[in-house]
Amino acid sequence: MAIHIAVAGAGPVDKSTVTELLDDWLGIDANGKPTTDEEVFLVLPAAAEHVTPAVKAVYNWSGEVDPEIPYTAVVAQTLDKASKVIRDNAESAEPARDGEVYTVLGRTLADRLTGDRFLLVAGGQDDEDLADLVGYCHDEDITVLDLRDALKQITPPEPEADNAEESADQVDEKPAPEEEAEADEEPCEGGTQTLVPLPQPQPAATLEDEVAAAHHRITAADPKGIQGVIAVLEDVTHHLRLVDESNAAANLAAPRYRPITERSIQGLEWAKALQYDGLKPVTSAAEPEEPQPAKRSSGKVRKEWFNPETERWEPLRGRPRKGVEIRPVAA
Repeated sequence: MAIHIAVAGAGPVDKSTVTELLDDWLGIDANGKPTTDEEVFLVLPAAAEHVTPAVKAVYNWSGEVDPEIPYTAVVAQTLDKASKVIRDNAESAEPARDGEVYTVLGRTLADRLTGDRFLLVAGGQDDEDLADLVGYCHDEDITVLDLRDALKQITPPEPEADNAEESADQVDEKPAPEEEAEADEEPCEGGTQTLVPLPQPQPAATLEDEVAAAHHRITAADPKGIQGVIAVLEDVTHHLRLVDESNAAANLAAPRYRPITERSIQGLEWAKALQYDGLKPVTSAAEPEEPQPAKRSSGKVRKEWFNPETERWEPLRGRPRKGVEIRPVAA
């Protein structure tokens, strides 16, 4: 099955976060290899004002996937250095006037009639053209996902109710003064006329809040009194790992932990180490510390490209130019 994805929006994004989101969503393993049979095609703007951080992040990610993901470029009349690179490496191109880039982008995505269609947006402030593009995609039954909010789906707004009916529904009959007085004199349930305000419920803590609070308690608490902190971190870490491992199993991929999961695991290790240090006998300050074990290799493979100008192999950053020689190197 084919998946067609267009990218738009000038809002700020983090490149590593975008890479992680796309890898998890589309089933790309740690070495850039797809783990599913789904074919992915991109539609990217190649215009001076539209090659935004979001477009650059998706473009670079597409070149790190092996094999590279093909894309169509919507080429405007005014180009800068970045938009020329996107134009030159495209599989195909659609011309557009400078003021109609998003119009052609949406139409190109809508014309992909086979497979699933998605628009990834990174919204900025007062971007009317992007709002029009989102509205057009909703009209064409194209799924819109928020690149700045973990690919959360953006749904069309609910239709406004008729003003007359809404006003009629909101009319409240005011009781007569005599009825108000009688209500004040009636005792409330329980036999007392004193109404004690109930405590307001506190908002439920998120997993991120629990991890951050546990980290704070570790630094402020006595080592002998952190058993409760360790219990909280064990529960949070178990839940986070279960979610990540379940997602990986559903995609037939190796487990890949999110940053919040790694932070929780690290916090749990710190807490246990702090508890152990609090129970150890005090040693001399001159006594050397035990050497820390070396970190295990992640097993990830990075890529290098041969620069003919310098005649050297250099780290590959982003999508390579056409025709360059590339080799995998153990990270």
